[in-house]
Amino acid sequence: MNESLSEVIRIRVTPSHAARLGEAAALSGLSLSDYMRRRLSADDMLQEELTLLRQIVADLGHLRDTRLAAIETAHLLRAMAKPEHIAIAQQTLQHQR
Repeated sequence: MNESLSEVIRIRVTPSHAARLGEAAALSGLSLSDYMRRRLSADDMLQEELTLLRQIVADLGHLRDTRLAAIETAHLLRAMAKPEHIAIAQQTLQHQR
């Protein structure tokens, strides 16, 4: 649903910052209002993407722990296995590749 643009938000910036924003808006072919709305929308999307990336990185940490546990388990099994059992397991892996 398209809402009307009825609300006005006033902010204070330095003259140089205002000039930079005005130049950027002009270069993009937008009014200053349209330019700022797009910048704010882009910032919202960036924040959502950063949140997703943080979650992915946290999940990768769990995967690393899981991988380490799998490696430890493999080492323990190898230590307990007889050489002929290890050979059978290696042959099975070769056939699955």
